Amino acid sequence: MKPKRALTWILIWIGLAVTYFIAGKFCIAMSALVAGVSWVLYVPAGLSLTAALLWGRWVWPGVFLGELAATLANGQPLGSCLIMAGGNSLDTVLAGWWFHDRLGRRLEFDRLGDVVQLLLGELLILQPLSACVGMLALSAAGSLPPDEVWSTASAWFASNIFAQFVIAPPVLTWIRWRRPGRTAQEWRELGVLSAVTLLLGAFGPGRWALHGWPLPVTLFFAFPLLVWASVRFVPSVAVTVGALLGLFAFDAVLAHAGPFQGTWTGAQMVYLNVFMGVCLGTALFLSAALAQQRRFESEREALIAKLQATAKQVQRLEDFVTFCAWSGRVRWHDEWVSVDTFLHERYNVSVTHGISDEALAALLKQLPQRPPGAGREETAAS
Repeated sequence: MKPKRALTWILIWIGLAVTYFIAGKFCIAMSALVAGVSWVLYVPAGLSLTAALLWGRWVWPGVFLGELAATLANGQPLGSCLIMAGGNSLDTVLAGWWFHDRLGRRLEFDRLGDVVQLLLGELLILQPLSACVGMLALSAAGSLPPDEVWSTASAWFASNIFAQFVIAPPVLTWIRWRRPGRTAQEWRELGVLSAVTLLLGAFGPGRWALHGWPLPVTLFFAFPLLVWASVRFVPSVAVTVGALLGLFAFDAVLAHAGPFQGTWTGAQMVYLNVFMGVCLGTALFLSAALAQQRRFESEREALIAKLQATAKQVQRLEDFVTFCAWSGRVRWHDEWVSVDTFLHERYNVSVTHGISDEALAALLKQLPQRPPGAGREETAAS
């Protein structure tokens, strides 16, 4: 590894570890507890996925050090801390390799295939694996009663998966699409969309939800908003709208308010998972599908323009005419023809003949010259 490259990686590891540690301490301090596990959006999980999608699997040392420091500072035994740090590092390695290194590029959210792989990989493989490793660490520490395994695993899964999808997609989409609007009209429309999103989030799934609104009704109002954001704007806007709606719902659950109040903890987790999953998944799918279509249309227009330019160039090449320098004939359809024939067949031009002044002067020079007075003598003799 070259010195400059090694220094860059060291700085990335240190920065990621410090940020991970600070975010982890904050989340643990601000969290509600479910079976002794922090039930909050675990921001470090989102940071680790974002780093893996940006730079690949080699960010894992920063994740390992940050998780190890955060869990040690929380009073966990060293063995459990090592297991948790190793599990989160493994999750980062797998995500970085599959979604970055294997592709040879950064995962893009205008490719529907990339979005499907990210959703399925995190939901079905990576986060279940992380939850299993977390349960193993808590069991090794003796702080996980057998009857609380399911609720603890559910809280762990929800804390990690939603933090990842609330943080990583918005960060990557805003890096790619920094300007959500180009005209004054688009910016005004974006302002209206933002206001509607905040109002729906606060009084729909949020802690100030209108009394009696069930979850399906809230989703019914969320769908048009997500479609609006996906159709009219770049993916960064739609993904942000989905993330904001999910954050309002998560905040309501933590505050024991909104449409989720009055139910037992397990039901709240199920409802929250459904709502956040639908909002975030819909935003990612719609924005990726429409952005992919727009990208294909843009590439098609660019290809058509390139083909038209090539056709014009070929036409210009065809307009070149090859003349024989000796005979004056023209190369046409692999034959040497007269200029008259070429002009008639190529341009449908009829040709007449004449003689130019230069040619007439040259012709007169070639005629034999008569001595002065020769004509008068011949006339007199006759």
